[in-house]
Amino acid sequence: MNYKNQQIFGFSIVLTIAIIFMVIEFIIFQNGSFTGTGMVVALLSILLIVVGVGIAFWTIKRTTRQLKQVTTVMEQIDFDTSEPLPRLHVTASGEIGNIATAFNKMSEALEVHTHQASEFNKHIEESNWIQTQLAHIGNVYRNVNAIDDLADRLIHELTPAVESAYGIFYFCEEENGIEVLKRKASYATYSDVPDLVHAFKFGEGIIGQTALEKQTHIMKAPSDHPIRIQTGATVIPIQEIMIVPILFENRTVVVIELGTIHGFSQRQQQLVERIANTFGVVVNNIDNRMQVDRLLRESQTLTEELQSQQEELQVQQEELQATNEQLRERNHYAEIKTEELQITQKELQLYSEELSRSSRYKSEFLANMSHELRTPLNSILILSQLISEKEKQHEEDDVPHFGEVINRSGQDLLTLIDDILDLSKVEAGMVEVQRDSVAVYDLPEVMGYSFDKIAEQKGIEFHSHIDENVPDVFYTDEKRLQQIMKNLLSNAFKFTSKGSVTTNISLADESIVAKGYSIPEQMDYMLAISVTDTGIGIKEDKQSLIFEAFQQEDGTTERQYGGTGLGLSICREFSKLLGGYVTVQSELGKGSTFTLYLPSLAINEEGQPVTKPVSPTWMDKEEQEDSLARLQGKSVLVVDDDLRNIFALEGVLKLKGMHVRSAQNGEEAIALLHAESTDIVLMDMMMPIMDGYEAMRWIRLEEKWKDLPIIALTAKAMKDDRELCIEAGASDYISKPMNVEQLLSVILVWLSDWEQPDQVSSPEQEQTQEQNK
Repeated sequence: MNYKNQQIFGFSIVLTIAIIFMVIEFIIFQNGSFTGTGMVVALLSILLIVVGVGIAFWTIKRTTRQLKQVTTVMEQIDFDTSEPLPRLHVTASGEIGNIATAFNKMSEALEVHTHQASEFNKHIEESNWIQTQLAHIGNVYRNVNAIDDLADRLIHELTPAVESAYGIFYFCEEENGIEVLKRKASYATYSDVPDLVHAFKFGEGIIGQTALEKQTHIMKAPSDHPIRIQTGATVIPIQEIMIVPILFENRTVVVIELGTIHGFSQRQQQLVERIANTFGVVVNNIDNRMQVDRLLRESQTLTEELQSQQEELQVQQEELQATNEQLRERNHYAEIKTEELQITQKELQLYSEELSRSSRYKSEFLANMSHELRTPLNSILILSQLISEKEKQHEEDDVPHFGEVINRSGQDLLTLIDDILDLSKVEAGMVEVQRDSVAVYDLPEVMGYSFDKIAEQKGIEFHSHIDENVPDVFYTDEKRLQQIMKNLLSNAFKFTSKGSVTTNISLADESIVAKGYSIPEQMDYMLAISVTDTGIGIKEDKQSLIFEAFQQEDGTTERQYGGTGLGLSICREFSKLLGGYVTVQSELGKGSTFTLYLPSLAINEEGQPVTKPVSPTWMDKEEQEDSLARLQGKSVLVVDDDLRNIFALEGVLKLKGMHVRSAQNGEEAIALLHAESTDIVLMDMMMPIMDGYEAMRWIRLEEKWKDLPIIALTAKAMKDDRELCIEAGASDYISKPMNVEQLLSVILVWLSDWEQPDQVSSPEQEQTQEQNK
């Protein structure tokens, strides 16, 4: 039962008893029987009332004292403090005890609630601080377009926000395929600290290890940490270091190093972590923006270049359009060339087969060549030895005969060498054509001069015939034409032992021109010069081979007829050079007919004669003696480094009564010219010390020798050599080997055109003249 119920119950009992006694007293009083019993009853009633009042007063007082204790404790409660609340000592039961118990429970609940509210407020405060700092730091990201600018702004905002003493910002860059953390910005550090590292590789140092592990590291700073806080009055060491990696897509892009002098609080760590969680995206965006800017700049540059290239391309397109037609023509031309190339390849294949076939005959040719060279050399050596012997073992009348044999052998050697050189020059493309007018009707006389005696010796008839419709003048290279005719005639006489050799000159019928021959456009007409013999003839299967170099129908060592087999090859090559060709018709045992088809071409300005030939003059013996008599007493200087040539020329010129002096180089020649007067100089070109070219230039520097006849003698016979000689100062030019009659004729021509100025005869000249007389 609670206190209130007890109080009411107590009052109820006392009141009930009092009422009962009052009722009893009233009854007694009504009955008029107020006796002693009534008094007792009345007294008992009063007593009961007094006792009831006392009980009630005691109960009320006791209850009031307990309530006052509860009120005092309640008034001492401070809801604004975090201190523990006061407690009631429960001594009573009932309602007051219940109240005390409830109060104590309420105090415990209030303490828990106050602690929770305090923690919540603290959490809210820290959260608000973090959000405020994040919002403030977030402003630094705006309008930032470079990593360096972003690093500087962030480190200068974050470092003081977390009450850090210093801060360093490292950015990840790639160098040579290796990721390196480079220092981009710092706060409150010195750049001249010797132990301060500005770059780390992943896994290198605590910075590189943090980037590698991708985890935040918080540690106590060592006592020898290189960075200390420098104030105006003291130096404060760093106590704690926080190294935070900033990731993007699980890749470390930034590492931030912070140091404090007291330690990092929870909310400071949370702020750094929150920034690290969001800053990677910002860094990536700015890095991407930088790349976009760089690409944009490159794109703009490329766009400008592209625009320029487009303009150039437009020009090129116009040029291409202009050249399209040319390309089509070239393609057509290329197709034609391809067809020609295929034809050429077939020709090359044929040529290769011919070359292979020709190579098989080279050894045979060399054997024959050795025989042809050794035979005349043998006779020359034997006869020259006989002449040089001191003891005469032969008749004096035999000496002229020896000289004739030696001369004839030398001429054979010269002819053989000329054939080889002619063929080599043609194959090398070194022979030039000099077209001139040729007197056709003089050709039989020229050929007769060369072969009449041979025909007489062999007892063979030699005839020449010219058709009446043949023009008087024919345009070609006369020298090469005569050489072809001489080779054909020489070949005919060689293989003909009886019968006749006939030369016929007629106009060629264009209808019978060889298949595949292209008639020149500038051709006036074509001659057919045929040489027919009644000799041994040629086998049909050998007729295609006789024009090849180094090949003969009979090339064995037991052959009956001499020769190298080059004559017909030279005829074929020279005929091609003159624009014509040679054919053969032959029957074994009956003879052969070789026909030269040659076009008459108009004279052009291409080419000059390789040498300046002296036209032979055929005169009788008395006329020749009268002309050569003019050479007596004339002074000639022979300049040559070969004593054999000097000896030969001295012998010829002294026989003609000339006074001969000699020199072996240009310097000696100039000295002799200064010493004695000279009528004419025979100058070799290739000499030691001073060659003929230089010597002639020195001679022409002297005024008195500007018109002195100088005849250049050289073994070379090319166009450029003649021009070099004339430019150097030569009056005329003769190629070796020279013909004696040709040499004397040239000397006569130049001596008749020039007289020695202020000529003073030397004693030797006067003595020579007296002897000649």
